[in-house]
Amino acid sequence: MIKFLIITCLIIKAHSWTWNDYPSPRGPDYSKCGVFKPTYVCDPDGMLTDQERKEIVQLVEDFKKKTKRPNSIHQCMREGLRLVVALAKVKIGPSNDSSVGFTKLCANNSRRWTSTHATKCESNVQGIELNLDSLSYCRWIDSFMELHRNEYEKLDKTGTHFYKNNYFDALKDYIINLRMLYIHRYSIFDNPDVSNEDKSPQQSSNNVSGIASIIFCVIISLVLVVLYYRIHELENSINQRKTSKYEMQLIMPMHS
Repeated sequence: MIKFLIITCLIIKAHSWTWNDYPSPRGPDYSKCGVFKPTYVCDPDGMLTDQERKEIVQLVEDFKKKTKRPNSIHQCMREGLRLVVALAKVKIGPSNDSSVGFTKLCANNSRRWTSTHATKCESNVQGIELNLDSLSYCRWIDSFMELHRNEYEKLDKTGTHFYKNNYFDALKDYIINLRMLYIHRYSIFDNPDVSNEDKSPQQSSNNVSGIASIIFCVIISLVLVVLYYRIHELENSINQRKTSKYEMQLIMPMHS
């Protein structure tokens, strides 16, 4: 009986996380998240297989790299946006948390994964929480960097995956589509002058290469022309010698 109660308590605990006891994939207990090294994905309830989790970790790690805009007028856009993902069978947080579509993963009091330093770009974060019956999001970024509410609504195409209990595809599609939306959003703030400056050296290089090719072709053409005339002169000289020799042969019998 006691053993049954202990097992029941463990099951309840595993399925009812709060932000106070939910493990951090960046902390010393990152292995509780089902990962093999510190990262930004936590799956303590094992909703994904090891291979699926590995793919999601890679997508999350690539999110910041692929949202970088080197020519942006904003420093934080040049650095890209950090994505964090928390998985739990039941929505994380107090039992009285009735928010729908939103997670408190990005809130200061529950964030232990990333910096909360207001002056650093690393504090900007986009969060995703995946549960058995829902997928919610949060963001902690400057307002001009945010996606609009209707853009998040475009991402709500994961219902069919949830219906089939295919949490991996639901999460994967959401991350990929979210990344594309941010890339499009950030591209608006690219500095056209920087882009032109980047293109100028390449254009100059192309022009130099083109001029060099033309000069090379002209030189080769001149060499071929000179060679042609030299060969032609040589042939004429040989023919003249043959003609002179033949004439001499004709003259010699007449004298004899």
